[in-house]
Amino acid sequence: MASTPKDYKTIFAKKVAERSSKILKEWLVAPKFFTDATNLLDIPSRCGVLSEVEIEITSKHDATDILGKLRAREFSAEQVAVAFCKRAAVAQQLVNCLTEIFFDEAIERARHLDAKRQENPTEPLPPLWGLPISLKDSFAYKGQDTSTGLACYVDEPAQEHSILAAMLLDLGAVLYCKTNLPQSIMTGDSDNNVFGRTLNPRNTGLTAGGSTGGEGALLALRGSILGVGTDIGGSNRVPAVCNGVYGCRPSVGIIPHGGVRDLTVPGTVGVMSSAGPLATSMRDISLFLQIIVQAGPWKYDTNVTSLPWCCNPTPKKEQILRIGLVQNDGLYTPTPPVRRGLKKAADILRNRTDIKLVPISLPDVGQIYQDLLTYYTLSGSDHYLEQFGRTGEPLVPSLQALEPLLMQSGTTLQGFFDLNVRRAAAAKTYLSLFRDNELDVIMMPPAPHTAVPLDKWSTITYTGLWNYLDYPAVVIPVDRVRAGEDASDDVSNAKFGAEDARVYNLYTGPEDYRDAPICVQLVGYRQQDRMLMNNAVMLDGIINNETLSSVGKFWLNWS
Repeated sequence: MASTPKDYKTIFAKKVAERSSKILKEWLVAPKFFTDATNLLDIPSRCGVLSEVEIEITSKHDATDILGKLRAREFSAEQVAVAFCKRAAVAQQLVNCLTEIFFDEAIERARHLDAKRQENPTEPLPPLWGLPISLKDSFAYKGQDTSTGLACYVDEPAQEHSILAAMLLDLGAVLYCKTNLPQSIMTGDSDNNVFGRTLNPRNTGLTAGGSTGGEGALLALRGSILGVGTDIGGSNRVPAVCNGVYGCRPSVGIIPHGGVRDLTVPGTVGVMSSAGPLATSMRDISLFLQIIVQAGPWKYDTNVTSLPWCCNPTPKKEQILRIGLVQNDGLYTPTPPVRRGLKKAADILRNRTDIKLVPISLPDVGQIYQDLLTYYTLSGSDHYLEQFGRTGEPLVPSLQALEPLLMQSGTTLQGFFDLNVRRAAAAKTYLSLFRDNELDVIMMPPAPHTAVPLDKWSTITYTGLWNYLDYPAVVIPVDRVRAGEDASDDVSNAKFGAEDARVYNLYTGPEDYRDAPICVQLVGYRQQDRMLMNNAVMLDGIINNETLSSVGKFWLNWS
């Protein structure tokens, strides 16, 4: 006898109630703190839920600092776990960024870590000992759902951890929550029929981005300082842009991806998703990649690309870092704040005698973008629609807006072969672009705009290009939209036609876009992630005028 089909509305009500029940009453935020607010960043530190020490732990340190203080016994693992669980609970109430909550399990694990250390005080600690790390919902975590925002996968708890989750636990991390994403994991707005919409804590009228938008919002509110997501067209970098955090798309296979639920047809090979970190500092992005690569991911996942995290050759004193400067992608004109942010970064770098900016243009982006969309829909839309149809759930608005692009008919086998031929040719062209200009890195916008109003993010040409080519890329915040500096201008400034004008016209000025982060994107050679990380840490320090603290003797010894 066939089982009764589940209804997404009933599933939504049950799941949301279940999630709410996992937040302790003493961790609830009084509505007066956020009823009329549009920028929510200061609420966690003044709502009364966190103690002064917990505010310090969550507000004043990046992951590298926290790890150092844990090792020095300035903080206990339990103390840090409780602080981030509480702050994540506050963030959830403010912006709806969490899906699965397992705070109790995390705090118990932290207590166990402390007790084991007390019993064996001289035993070496694993590199991520006691550090809370959040996960995008698509990573399986044993005992928790991996619904990816689809009602049909609710109440199907994972039987085992995803490979990266298992690896992080072996490395000493404390995993405590999973975060929201879009229906289909393929849009720039983290909204679905199971958990609802995640808001942008910097400006609730703007999108938090997707598909790793829950992570981006949680990090902006510092309910996490290091999280893990996936990126197949910009899914880590778009939320970094929207929320003003650091987001990385490593080369495919550098970080284990097994046990991640993708909604593409199983067995499909084309443009591949890449697992990677989001963080509150650039050095934490680099540290995460270093720790995972050096821990031997090949022992966990047969599909990883096993590359050593070897030291780069010592540069010559006369060596100059050559940066390819891209003003636009030839399809979409950057809006005024994006142009200003790129100019600001470029002007700072031009003052350096050890850096040379090389203006370049990106070839064939239009054809590449069309081929990228075809790779996403190799078998057509039926696979997506079948999953939605199991519970009768409709398309959310952001997916409806992209339906003409994403819900295409399938590709023939010959068409697939032709795609691969063009991709190989493009790879050769872009390698030549790097080598002919003797580039070490490319700097460009990560999008033609900042965060945009809800359900309006509709293009990923600036990020998806690098997924297509499998080049590592990272997003770095450099400023925010400012009154008096970022006035909107006439749509006639859009250079590339009607579609460009439509997107350009989304920017209406600093009043509507108040506090929206402005970012740049850095891109390196394929599978040379270590080189990109070295350059990105250095350039972030220069552009943002930071004095980067040492990663400490531990990290030097461990590496």
